[in-house]
Amino acid sequence: MPRCPRPAEAGTARSERNATPAGSTVPHTGQGVSVASFYCFQPVHDLPGLREVVEAACGSRSLRGTVLLAPEGVNATLAGRRADLQQVVERHFPGVDVKWSTASPGNPVFRRLKVRVREEIVTFGRPLSARTPVGRHVSPADWNALLADPDVLVLDVRNGYESDVGTFKGARPTATANFRDFPDFAIRELAGRQRQRVAMFCTGGIRCEKASAYLLAQGFEDVSQLDGGILKYFAEIEPAHSAFEGECFVFDERVSVTASLEQGGFELCGKHGRPVR
Repeated sequence: MPRCPRPAEAGTARSERNATPAGSTVPHTGQGVSVASFYCFQPVHDLPGLREVVEAACGSRSLRGTVLLAPEGVNATLAGRRADLQQVVERHFPGVDVKWSTASPGNPVFRRLKVRVREEIVTFGRPLSARTPVGRHVSPADWNALLADPDVLVLDVRNGYESDVGTFKGARPTATANFRDFPDFAIRELAGRQRQRVAMFCTGGIRCEKASAYLLAQGFEDVSQLDGGILKYFAEIEPAHSAFEGECFVFDERVSVTASLEQGGFELCGKHGRPVR
């Protein structure tokens, strides 16, 4: 799993705390803002201090989005100018694997900035250590071969409404309402299949870290995961060779992104809050 150098602690970036915020509005340009998504499993000790420093760094650059900090690491999606995003990542989260995408002009992606301390960076009820065994990472270049292997069970570990927007051809959706339901799916649908080869994917990779660790802990022998998730696959695989059908749901005001990592054609239904065209 991604193991980045330890995030910058409070004492290493005090100047950010005193920076004057540039306001809460992402400056308008003729182009859409950039979006940076990343996560890292690395112990964080001074969570309140890091929260304060990161909030100041993002606020002074008018970045919006969500940064979740927990003892197990960091999980973030931020929107703004690409140069500003790079500065924050390089200073406070060096070494993380950033997945980049864009929004349509005029779409702020997020309404505000939230930097929160949580028990987990993705809620699963099972915090993950950087030493916890996880599924083998498979590069986007090698992923299509796994999809074509009839002996491999390919699982879409995202929620059901995400899979409805788009998924890999031949993948089995877990069709959960919430990621916390994955263990129930595994108990119900995968019981006694520990020798089954399993490959899984999600949006950016973080959910697969925990889902694959869970299966390995249950005795599954061969578990792999798409490195960097769908977003990295889109970044590295030409559309003509892509095995992904549809668009990728994202948890922000874009709702979905295309294989070119641009804002897609879905919006949220005002009545049910589900993605629709």
